[in-house]
Amino acid sequence: MGLDSALQRCSVAIARDGVKVAVRAADMERGHAEHIAPMAAAVLKEAGARVADLGRIGVVVGPGGFTGVRVALAFARGLGVATGVPVIGLTSLAALAGNVAADDAESLIAPVIDARRGQVYAGLYKADGETLVAPFVAAPDAAFARLVDAAGPSCVVTVGTGAGLLPSRPENWRRSGAGDQIDAAIVARLAGTAPLPAGPPAPLYLRPPDAKPAGSATPRRAGP
Repeated sequence: MGLDSALQRCSVAIARDGVKVAVRAADMERGHAEHIAPMAAAVLKEAGARVADLGRIGVVVGPGGFTGVRVALAFARGLGVATGVPVIGLTSLAALAGNVAADDAESLIAPVIDARRGQVYAGLYKADGETLVAPFVAAPDAAFARLVDAAGPSCVVTVGTGAGLLPSRPENWRRSGAGDQIDAAIVARLAGTAPLPAGPPAPLYLRPPDAKPAGSATPRRAGP
């Protein structure tokens, strides 16, 4: 099973042997918590499976929205505790890179997400999933410079809602035609081949939250 609520979509999918069997997805800014459980029940029913039949549960741990990341992660952890099924955490950048990998095995993949506040989340991956630059947050021009330096002369494919915010595109870079939102079926597929973790996944936040706690003059450092 793959679960995601980190960005502007809530989605759940079931995959068998890496092939998508059932999926439910809805674009939304808020309300992930109300939708994820019914979506999970729907895909299990469509796949003719029970939670106990799952081999692994993949979940996107961020970076992304402070609340959205926690919704899918808490749901996945609950399923894991109840069933003993391993829960595999995947970053939103690695999941987005998976949108491209099947179509272009020769190029490097630079997923870039609009993080708002004049920043982007970015990373760099090989088509086989190897991480070359771990997820980071920066202004678009600084992110672009870091990615160019890491990629060198290699061909690079960009994907994600922040790809259009990069200041320029060298000749050896191109924009992917793949979707800019995370596909829960790809999360399920990646989780199926990932190494088993030593413990439960934790949220990945790269900056403080946008909202300040009531009565506090400064935001806590635990946010996205």
